[in-house]
Amino acid sequence: MRNKDNLTAAYLRSNSRFADLINVHCFGGRTVIQPEDVREDDSVEIRIQRDGRKITSRKRYRDVVRRVACGMKFTVICVEGQSYVDYTMPVRVMGYDTGRYEQQILIRKQKHAQRRDLKGDEYLSGIAKGERLQPVITIVLYFGKHWDGARSLKELLDLDGFPPEICEMTADYPISVIEVGNYPWAEDFTTDLKLVFGFIQNADDKEKLQAFAQKEKQGFAELAEDAYDLIGAMTNTKELDRIKKENQMGRERINMCKAIDDMLADAREEGRSEAEKTMIRIFIHNYLEEGCSQEEIDQKLQKLFPDRKINLEEYFV
Repeated sequence: MRNKDNLTAAYLRSNSRFADLINVHCFGGRTVIQPEDVREDDSVEIRIQRDGRKITSRKRYRDVVRRVACGMKFTVICVEGQSYVDYTMPVRVMGYDTGRYEQQILIRKQKHAQRRDLKGDEYLSGIAKGERLQPVITIVLYFGKHWDGARSLKELLDLDGFPPEICEMTADYPISVIEVGNYPWAEDFTTDLKLVFGFIQNADDKEKLQAFAQKEKQGFAELAEDAYDLIGAMTNTKELDRIKKENQMGRERINMCKAIDDMLADAREEGRSEAEKTMIRIFIHNYLEEGCSQEEIDQKLQKLFPDRKINLEEYFV
């Protein structure tokens, strides 16, 4: 799981891709966020807990964290890559976001402590009355087709039988989920996100995948290596890794069109191989019923399949 998280983080390190993702998902494809509006932020969160004199700290790592300029103000946008459905995700995201807000408060408290500029309730709070925190947004990037987990905190709560007043007063926490496998706006991407999403969406249908690769031939002909690696990991396509090692190792740009052709050719060859094995089993069964010896069967099969080396021991086990 960690390797997939690392590949996601490495892929979205590109400010152009990150801005593209936000523009399509948050702004309907309008170019609101430019790559220069995106700034890398620390993905490590340190949570400090004090129990009397005992102080403990715990590190937590986010997949991708960026500070994004929206006009004159900044928001913190985090992306959590998911290769499986986490049925606790609303609570997990809530914890992540709370940690980011706590981090902002801690920084402000430290600055005020150095300045000694607070009094009364402000002093006890650690921040001034008029101070405001930067908003934190988390997007769950799910590399499957259907997220059947909860999309809000209330979906995880057992509220049956409670008075409506209690249900209404119970705080909710919705989350934003992108289902890569059936994302309807993948065509709106202007970076190779379109190729990554499109490959994943068509990976289970070889004919559709080949048609998509042909349609996007220009982009796939020189696909960035980190995009190639992410596709291979998220679709569990081991053939892509093997093809890369055999033909295109060390290149920053990879010809995905050729890789797809090779992958489909291997699949067709494997299909032919299985079909021939089935035919050989049928012939062996018929020859045995005719009373042929193993040597005779071997001779007959060599005539029928001259290009195939047949090990009869595999069929007599």
